[in-house]
Amino acid sequence: MLYIIATPIGNLKDITLRALETLENVEYLLCEDTRNTGLMLANLAINNKPKLISFYDEVEEQKIPEVIKLLGESKDVGLVTDAGTPLISDPGYRLIKKCHKLGYKVTSIPGACAAVNALVLSGIASGRFSFLGFLPKKPGERRKILEKYKVFDGAKIVYESPFRLVKLIEELKIVYGGDIEVSVCREMTKKFEEIMTRKANEIFDQIKSKNIKGEIVVIFE
Repeated sequence: MLYIIATPIGNLKDITLRALETLENVEYLLCEDTRNTGLMLANLAINNKPKLISFYDEVEEQKIPEVIKLLGESKDVGLVTDAGTPLISDPGYRLIKKCHKLGYKVTSIPGACAAVNALVLSGIASGRFSFLGFLPKKPGERRKILEKYKVFDGAKIVYESPFRLVKLIEELKIVYGGDIEVSVCREMTKKFEEIMTRKANEIFDQIKSKNIKGEIVVIFE
């Protein structure tokens, strides 16, 4: 069986009991980064020693036959990402689709997800929301997506690099207006967790001269 295993987004104490049990039993573990996953297994005191297989966007297609072969041999295979729930802005959907097509069993071990965690913390209405993932780096392409989602009546969730955060807020001011509510969620579940929910103009003034660091999720109306 293929197990989709959610892991913590920062605080290792957020690992679930089912995830621990599964990590102790899988024979193979597909990893976005084998070094990061190996360190996580050590920090979680996992006694099992699954074979770690590198599995990221650029190699997903070529690794799928190898994984399918293992499943065909009745091996238990786990899929993890560096942090959070696999497939959410991470590789894996092609493999899942192939498993469904060939009839191999797939199950999910739910847990932490940065997008949902940020939405809950933001204070922005969450009855309806859209996840935009990482926006394109090219300004024109970013602006096109932001314009497209103006018609969506609900919260929008974006993963962003700290190096492009100020530019994103500036673009939100231009496309949506300076009075929209924006929440910047940084280093969630970690020691220096910070949640800033204010008008876009206020957020921009607060961060424009700061050296922002860490993992960031942005929510806006």
